[in-house]
Amino acid sequence: MQIRELIDAEYSMVPNMMQLLEPTLHADAILARMEAMRVDGWRCIGVFVEGTSTPIGIAGFSYRTHLFSGKVMYVENVVIEPAARGNNVGEKLMLHLHQLARDAGAALITLDAYQRNSGAQKFYRRLGYDPRGVHFVLEL
Repeated sequence: MQIRELIDAEYSMVPNMMQLLEPTLHADAILARMEAMRVDGWRCIGVFVEGTSTPIGIAGFSYRTHLFSGKVMYVENVVIEPAARGNNVGEKLMLHLHQLARDAGAALITLDAYQRNSGAQKFYRRLGYDPRGVHFVLEL
């Protein structure tokens, strides 16, 4: 397995993966939002099986600065292909992100998991993540 940042041409594969996480979101909307996110510094890493060009897992991330902690890596949109789940792909992906955050001098990694996604919550807790707050949303 190889874990690395996607190159520009590979970002076109992201919508197919993201639709596993957000099935009602159209691929065109994903591409448009992803391009806006990239302008703001969002990046994506992928997990590739040796000799293949399609990732079996992806995770987006960006850096922010917060008053309470300083530099923070924010992780979002972690998706593992269903056939690859249960093979430590997600754990390897997250451990790679942990190292990137350390290398960048981040004090924390933060992420969100849907309330209904108990599997993701269990996964992040197993990796040492501590649920510290409630994510509030106001639809406009």
